[in-house]
Order: sequence, then C-alpha cells, then structure tokens
Amino acid sequence: MKTIILGTLLCLAAASTAAIAQTLPPEHTVTVPGNTLRIDVPEHPRYMMRQDFKKFVGVYDLSNGDTLELRLAGAEKYARIGKQEEHRIVATDRNAFVALDRQMKVRINHNDDGSVDGELVMVVPSQKVSGGDIVPSHVQNIGLASR
Repeated sequence: MKTIILGTLLCLAAASTAAIAQTLPPEHTVTVPGNTLRIDVPEHPRYMMRQDFKKFVGVYDLSNGDTLELRLAGAEKYARIGKQEEHRIVATDRNAFVALDRQMKVRINHNDDGSVDGELVMVVPSQKVSGGDIVPSHVQNIGLASR
C-alpha cells in the first residue's frame, strides 16, 4: 500500500513539474529559428577571371524540370532560369554566384568523377492561383539535376 501511495505522489509531482515547465513566462523562453533561405550580395564579391568562369558556362537541368543557363558577355556574367529575364551575377566563392538584384544564388559542383551537381536558391514571384487567391513571393531551393 505504501508503494502505491508513494508511486502516486511521485507521478503527481512529475506532472506538476511538467505543467510548470510549460507555463514559463515569455522572458524565459528561447525561440530557435528554422533554416531560412537568404540571398545576400557580398559587400566585396570574389574576383573570378573569365577563364575560370568558362567551366561554368552552359545549361544545367534543374530538379523541377526547368533549366539554368550561365553565360559570359565580355567580362560580365549572367544567369537565366528557363525563359525568364537574365540576371547579372558575381562570384561569391570558387563555385558559387549571386545575382546583383538578389533574385537568385547558385552553387555548382564539378565533381572528380565528371558529374555535376549543386543547388539554386531563387525568389519565386507572387502568383494568382485559379481560386483567386494570391500566393506571395517566396524563396525556394531547387537542386541541380546530376549529370
């Protein structure tokens, strides 16, 4: 009988501790942000010579069925997704680029086995859907299809 009473008291104590922990005031709580997608233009872009960028020039298939095209025009670098307008890009790393208008960033990996992979982070503009609702613009992460 003593065991049952003791067990009941311990359960009640544990339950009250859990209830207190759930009702802490806001100044004692911590908010942990999720992994947010951001497109930032560096204050000082990485210098990349024309011949170094040439290995990235071409058309890449995206995992959503669209394409990404990178091209050179003189010393300027440009990126285009599908039939959308071009974006002037600058290097942020040896294999990463960002659009000066903050609409996209891309990382392309040329692997030792000859395969290519990477990712594209882009702003998807707001859209009106068939029900009349508007989906606000948002940042989306799209993988490069391996080739």
